Amino acid sequence: MFYAVLGPFLAMKHSGDVIAGLAPRHRQLLALFLLNPNTAVHRDRLIDLLWNGRPTKSAPRNLTTYIAQVRRRLSPRDPDLSPLHTLDGGYLLSVPSGSVDAAVFNHFAEQARIARENGDYHNAARMFENALSLWRGDALPAMRHVDELSAWAERLDEDRRAVTEDLFDVRLALGHHHEIVGGLAQWARRHPLRERPHRQLMLALHRSGRTHDASASYQRLRRTLVDRLGTEPSPDTQALHQRILTGDDLPSALTRLCAAHRPSRECDRRS
Repeated sequence: MFYAVLGPFLAMKHSGDVIAGLAPRHRQLLALFLLNPNTAVHRDRLIDLLWNGRPTKSAPRNLTTYIAQVRRRLSPRDPDLSPLHTLDGGYLLSVPSGSVDAAVFNHFAEQARIARENGDYHNAARMFENALSLWRGDALPAMRHVDELSAWAERLDEDRRAVTEDLFDVRLALGHHHEIVGGLAQWARRHPLRERPHRQLMLALHRSGRTHDASASYQRLRRTLVDRLGTEPSPDTQALHQRILTGDDLPSALTRLCAAHRPSRECDRRS
């Protein structure tokens, strides 16, 4: 069994065939189990999560029905062989290693960051690209009305944004500034309050001989932050802009401003 949450929810057989007949509540239930893989979840906790803390009178009976239906969907020939197990007072979904796309994504991202720290930028770029290739759209778009799943989906989407920007950093370190200017400009427009991609864009433009455009990009960012948040760009962003204006030789370390090992408030601004 393989479960995909980096996009619309899918449950698939080992053959790659999508499991048919899963109703919205079935998919929500499986997604909640994936938040706690291989861990027993008490019935009362599941009811609370599935109904956002406001269960109906029929919720306990409905949960029992959903569990039975999911078990049959996952193992139609013999529900007793289903990976969804009934335990004393609750349930457990057996999830083998590597059977959730989010976990595979995290593995690739971790390996990429290790390679980056070791200066192996080519391998880091390949691992980041592998991680991003798993995505099929925003995480769990049809489940955002379930509070716990909405919070998880937002975390997954932010992880995707961070890895996308990590890849831009690595490509800047590889000297691919000409090739990524267009993609960076589009990404910065999609996320106007995230300073990290704007710094990356400024650096890529400057290294492409477009210093005037780099400065203009900074001014657009500054106006946006002042207008929407009432704040100036961060000291890191201002320092990069100043170095661009003075024509300083920008060290490669600047291509990794706001990387994962240097978290800051500015890194986390959302668009």
